[in-house]
Amino acid sequence: MKDSVYEQFKSILGPENITRDPCTLDAYTYQWTGENSGDTTRMLPHRAECVTLPSSTEEVQAIVKLCNRHNLKIKAHSTGWGAFGAATSEGVVLLDLRRMNRLIELNEKDMYAVVEPYVIWAQLQTAAMKKGLNCATIGAGSGTSPLASCTSVQGLGYNNVSMGYNARSILGVEWVLPNGEILRLGSPGSGAGWISGDGPGPSLRGIMRGAIGAFGGFGVFTKCAVRLYHWGGPAEMPSRNIEIMEERLLEYPENIKLVAPYFENYVDMEEALARIGEEEIAYSLGLFGRGLMTIAISTDNRGGAEMRESMAPLLPKHSFILMMVGSSENELRHNQEVLDDILNETNGTKFDMVNQEEFKDVLTLTLVKGGNGPARAFSAAGNFAPVMCGLFPSRRTMARTMVETEEIKKRHMESGLIVDDLGEGGWGPLLIDHGHMEYYENETMYDPTVPESVQAVHHVIEEAHRHVLENKLSIPAWGMLDEAIAKGRSAHDALPSHMNADYSAWQRKFKAAFDPNSTSDATYHIEGGAHGGET
Repeated sequence: MKDSVYEQFKSILGPENITRDPCTLDAYTYQWTGENSGDTTRMLPHRAECVTLPSSTEEVQAIVKLCNRHNLKIKAHSTGWGAFGAATSEGVVLLDLRRMNRLIELNEKDMYAVVEPYVIWAQLQTAAMKKGLNCATIGAGSGTSPLASCTSVQGLGYNNVSMGYNARSILGVEWVLPNGEILRLGSPGSGAGWISGDGPGPSLRGIMRGAIGAFGGFGVFTKCAVRLYHWGGPAEMPSRNIEIMEERLLEYPENIKLVAPYFENYVDMEEALARIGEEEIAYSLGLFGRGLMTIAISTDNRGGAEMRESMAPLLPKHSFILMMVGSSENELRHNQEVLDDILNETNGTKFDMVNQEEFKDVLTLTLVKGGNGPARAFSAAGNFAPVMCGLFPSRRTMARTMVETEEIKKRHMESGLIVDDLGEGGWGPLLIDHGHMEYYENETMYDPTVPESVQAVHHVIEEAHRHVLENKLSIPAWGMLDEAIAKGRSAHDALPSHMNADYSAWQRKFKAAFDPNSTSDATYHIEGGAHGGET
């Protein structure tokens, strides 16, 4: 970047809110998923031209316009969770939005909150629960951004069963387009508040994010309204935290019930899940497979291995954990009676261990918070990658993909290059919209410092995805993004035509129309123009 251009950025932001110090720029290239970008190191190959810290929509707009004038690219991130928040091509100006951290409004009557990019789920949930409300927190954790999840990235969690997928939680949006124009989607565009993201007029939500989002490749979102949902539990849940798996509630809520059903096979389990969704009795639902669970409740790798040998055989394989929240004693009793009927008809049995003191509190807190539980679950080797067993499939295809991709993973474990979790590193199954859709990941842990281990997990993903796609079972999106980037392709070019009706051709047209100068760093989205595909 020329000094004269850098001075123009300084005039917008002030000298204290911009830097091109090499050490700082290198810090932004270090990402926990960096080794999946085609190299074998966590240092991404592209260093940003500079890092900016805008504090307002007007400053963001000025940065974007300046980048358009000088043929520079932009990439914005909020909490920066993942390589897709970093510069992934040359000539990128990074917008770190941490100074835009206001929870602008919490509307109790109309059940929404207006947030800026650096508000995190924990802040929003804490404020909402005091008003008898809650938000659809995601498995990435309570330290991530609601705005990023709802506008730009995929994000799912245990409470999606009652609150829906976050693509549907988004209401009004303030969006700085890649050409520097400001677009307010939905009701904010007509000065009618933040209550709707789809009018007056045609909705652009599908173009803005679709199912997965543009991962920062389609401009900058500076404000959005997030839908809130009813919460029948207490306004606060005080706890004391000793160490991993030792968190204890000071008082367990009377109107929360935790149940862990288990079944003889995936088919019965999926039938029960469908019925639970139809009856709308679940507030949160999901958790870990046996292999991941035994790692999560241990304190070190040796303990995890011992638990895997001794405890895993005692745990049911085909199971999940269900949390019910009643707004009244009668409602909670009714939900429990409905669940008993469902389990009787699907050959399900309740696993009592879930209500033992050492498990009950931490599992309840995990299902309330919506995050992925103890970080220990993913630390056995240093990193993990999701072997995607399904993005929104039907329950019958979900059952098949869970079984068949688990067998693929077991074969690859024989090399010793990925963690032995019995092949059962599942996160989920997760129900969405009371069972209208479903989601599942089989987390596969590997050592990011060992190139052979990094390659091994890619081999698992490639084989599992090829199997899932050839058999038309589901769309394994997350892992496909990593594979596309590793091979130098735009992320949205990764899906084969039989899975997407060649939607990428339309996606490319939208990109060219909204970003005529290719100003947004589009590696995790799609390149514009008539050809595209290679980045």
